[in-house]
Order: sequence, then structure tokens, then C-alpha cells
Amino acid sequence: MVMSPMETHLCDKEGFVTEEIIAYYKERILGGIGYITLENTTVEPAGRVNDGMLCIHDDKFIPGSKRLTDSIHAIDGKIVIQLSHAGKEALPYFTNLEPVAPSAIPSPLTKQMPRELSVDEVRSMVNKFAEAAARAVKAGFDGVEIHMAHGYLVNQFLSPESNIRTDDYGGDTHRRSRFAKEIVESIRKCVPRDYPVICRISADEYTDAGLKLEESKEIAKILEKAGASAIHVSACNYASAFYNIPCYYLEEGCFIHLAESIKSVVKIPVLAVGRIIDPAMAENTLQENKADLIVFGRVLIADPHFPNKVREGQMADIRTCLSCNRCIESISDKRLICTVNPYLGREGVSHLQKTAHPKKILIVGGGPAGLSAAHLLSVRGHNVTLWEKESQLGGSFHYASMAPKKDPMRKFLDYLINQVKKTDTAVHLNREATEMSIRQFAADAVVLAHGASNIPVEINGTKNNGVLNVKQAFSTAHSLGNTIAIVGGGPEGCELADFLASQGKKITLIEMRRVLGLELVAHPRYHIGERLKKMGAQLYLNTKVTEVGQNYIIISRRRESDQKLEGFDTIIIPTLHQPNNTLATSLQDSMQEVYTIGDAIGGRTALEAVAEGVEIGMKL
Repeated sequence: MVMSPMETHLCDKEGFVTEEIIAYYKERILGGIGYITLENTTVEPAGRVNDGMLCIHDDKFIPGSKRLTDSIHAIDGKIVIQLSHAGKEALPYFTNLEPVAPSAIPSPLTKQMPRELSVDEVRSMVNKFAEAAARAVKAGFDGVEIHMAHGYLVNQFLSPESNIRTDDYGGDTHRRSRFAKEIVESIRKCVPRDYPVICRISADEYTDAGLKLEESKEIAKILEKAGASAIHVSACNYASAFYNIPCYYLEEGCFIHLAESIKSVVKIPVLAVGRIIDPAMAENTLQENKADLIVFGRVLIADPHFPNKVREGQMADIRTCLSCNRCIESISDKRLICTVNPYLGREGVSHLQKTAHPKKILIVGGGPAGLSAAHLLSVRGHNVTLWEKESQLGGSFHYASMAPKKDPMRKFLDYLINQVKKTDTAVHLNREATEMSIRQFAADAVVLAHGASNIPVEINGTKNNGVLNVKQAFSTAHSLGNTIAIVGGGPEGCELADFLASQGKKITLIEMRRVLGLELVAHPRYHIGERLKKMGAQLYLNTKVTEVGQNYIIISRRRESDQKLEGFDTIIIPTLHQPNNTLATSLQDSMQEVYTIGDAIGGRTALEAVAEGVEIGMKL
């Protein structure tokens, strides 16, 4: 088991190692990972993609790096550093330097135009990678990995899409591979003989003009001959970024076939990566000789102790990665966060200290916020009771997990429920809380996690024509008919549309804004839009519904005449989620400790709901 290199933004703004980043990686070693690949670390200032990227371009970074490696080695861990240069993907407003590339072709992400490197500058860049590797040895790293993937500088040289040079560093496969080959050869001269030098490549860039698998097989052989110890097989570049870090709409293990193909042409070990979250899939990949090592990424962000739990058969105790990519979005402007792991970035701090003053605590609501609070409060020694008005736990998660490809959310919900069951929490289903029943319970503290107030959207005709909300639609999908209109293309509307379209129903989805699922992370937002188009859903953006009839709606678009869409068996309108503070207001006059968390405060993301549950669990 190998930990993938994943940016954390836990370093300081100058790129130095911090105590937080040391604690973060130590926790993953304690969790049982075989070795860590440190996040991408730049070999020169112009190669930083942002100010949350580690640096190794100067000797001044060696002491901090040595503190990190010493901490890892002290607990019998191993750590490899990834050497990187962002090339044209580096951001000048962070670096104050001009981005460089093999050719003056704009970045597919930022559209900025880089400066083409001269031959002398290319050779100098080779030396910078080698010098960085020498520093890595001095800093105590157990190996180096060269970042040759994902549209960064070395990948830009390898790819015919981004390298149109006509000198010795451009043209056919061998000349485009020369930069990468020389980096490996130069590093080999700077490190001990058996020192691991791993190359991470994008075996298929999944773009029309980019690298394809057959050419990457030739590149892998060139790298092996140059002295590479192993090939880490990934995929994509910034032009195919919605596939680079696979969200829940992409298949698990979606890049394993690339590793298998590369393995067929080299004798050195091959590492497989790409949404490998099922231990059985990982084991089968090894048993079937498709790869030699398995690389785990976001699962270790979600649960640092995933490896140990797998070894010990504690599958129900794994905090499941949702593949929602909220972590990826978070590092664009701040530090790494995770929907399911609110402890992320706070490693080394004890969160489970027993309370010195146990309290009788009532939690109202068994959604993610209430469950998270119940578990932590009970573990810390409080006497916890949870009331849930429905017949099952889960709150809004229960319905959200019914949508296609949302199995990870169901697994995470099962995890939350299982954690509560392992405590002494008294759970009561079908128990609706009122002001009187709460007062009669006489708790020392009340945590209100009872969800938002769901307010029907008022459109002319909605009150008289049997309009359903999302919850009702999920619960009665079998009786909705075949032709359905959904008014509102936010996350709920989109996922319901996906759910119904996957059953063969004809869907019309209307959204007032110009983007579907605006609140979703970019990766799943892109994929759900593509899914709906492929299933033939009729999508209306920048469109307002002005009237609803028994089997029709009237839509209005700017600068166009109103249009009547008809023939619908069912019309569905998601409700508005507003703060639900009635209980809190009625209780606060006579109770000192009343806390409101989750959707009851207002519309909350899953990340916010879980985090607020944990925060109250640590506070009381």
C-alpha cells in the first residue's frame, strides 16, 4: 500500500515544512500505509503552482524536510518525495515569475501563454531536478518520484499536444522523451546506487491530440532503460481535468487497465492508481498481476487508518471516501479539507478526551450532524439520547444516497450509524421532538440537528396541481409516470433527474441559473450534466417557470416569448431549505444549553453538517 502524492496546503507560504504537515503524514504512517509519497515539491521557484506547494529548490529547505523524514523514520515509516515543476500551469500571481514550457502553447486551465524554454534552459532544468534529488538524499527521503504526469512540465515535454519543438527535445517519441530521460539519468548520478527513482506518468491524457497508451508504453521502456526504478501509472492533463481525479461518477479502478498495459512492456515494478477504494479490488489487481503496488489517495485523506482497518477486517469502521472531490476544490484557495473527515489538518490533537463532567444530552435529529455529535459525545463519556422523527436514520443523506453512483454516500451513512451503535447512545426512531417533550426529558444540554424547514416554492398553480417535492419523488418513483418535469436544477434536482432518467423516464429539467448543480464541486457537476445529456434529458437553463398546471408548465426566457411545455405525468419542485429555529427559540428562555447544528441553521453541505456535529462533540 502506497500513499499517493496529494497537495495539502499545510506547508507555510514560502514552501517550508510545518509541524502540521509532519503530524498529517505521521498519522498516515501510524494508520499502516507502506510508504508515503510526499506531495508535489517544486525544484525551482517558477515551478510552484500556488503558495501551498512545498519547495526543495534550495538548501534552506533541507532542515525542515529532515524534521519530516526523521519523524516518519522514528515510527518505522518510509517516505518518498515527489519532485515537480508545474511549467505553464504555474500561476504568476503566486510566483511573480513568467511560466515556462517546452512550447508557447497556452495552458488549457488558465489560458496563460508560457515562454518557450531555450535548449540551454532545458539542460539547466535537468540539473535542477538532479540537484533537488541530491537535497532529498541529504534530507533523509527514502526515494524520489519525478512528476511526469497531469500536464506538469515533464508531461508537457512528453506530450505531442504541448510539445511542438523542432530541436532535440521535440518531434518523435524519443525526442519528446529526452527531457524526462535526461532527468532520470542525471538523478541517478546524484543518488546512491540502489536509491529508488520512480517516474509518475500519464499513460493516456484522454485528449484528442495528447499522449495515448501505445506511445506511453514506449516512453515507459525509455525511462526503464534510463534507470527508473518503477513506473507510477496515472492519466490525464489539465485539458482532461474532470477525469484526472475521478469523482463518484467514474468507475472504481478506472486507470488500472493502463497500469496493466505498461506492466506488460517493462520489467521494473508498476504502481496502479485511480479511485481504488475497495480493498478487494486492490488485492485482485495484485493477484491478477496487473500491477505490483497499489496507490491509495483520497481514501487516506478520509481515513488515515484505512490500511490497518483493512488488515484487521474492520471494514465497517472505515470512514468511506465519497469521491466527491471537495478536497480538490478546497486547495484552490485554502488548505485541504474533507467532507467526511473533520479532523483533517488537526492530527496530533486529542479529540477523544473523556469529559470530567458527564452530562445528560439530548440530540434531536439523526442526520449526519446529529449522528456525528452523538458518537463523539458518547465516546467522551456523556449520557446521550438521540430522537429521530423518521423510521430510519440518515436525514437528507438517506435520499441523496439513492441517486445513481452515490453508493459511497450510503456507505458513509452506514459508517456513521455503525459508530453510534457501538456507543451507549440511546436511539429512538419515530420520535418527534416538541417543546414539551424536550422539557420533560430534562436534559442538561440539547443539540438540535432536526434539519431545515422545507418551504414550498410558490409558483402560480403549484397549490392546486399535485406538485411533488424531491423527497416525495424519491419515495414514490415507481408511480410517477414516464414523462416528468423537474423545476430547479440545483444538486437535489439534478440528482433526482439522474435517478429518474436512469430508470428510462423522460426528463425535462428547468433551472433559472446558467449552470446546473452550481453548488456541486466542479468534477461531479460536469459529469452529471454529461450524464443527463446522454440520457436524453431536456435541459432548460436561464429559464424561469411562471405557471404550473395539471400536466403542463409555462416557461419564460429573456428576450423570448413564453412557452408552454405539456404532457407531463408528474411535476416536481425541490423545496427551499430555510433555518428551522422554532424549537431553539422556544427553549432558550428556560434552558441554558441549547445548540443548533446542521441544516437546522440553514442549508448545509455534507461537509458542514459533519463538521458541526464534531465541533459540538468536542465542545460539550
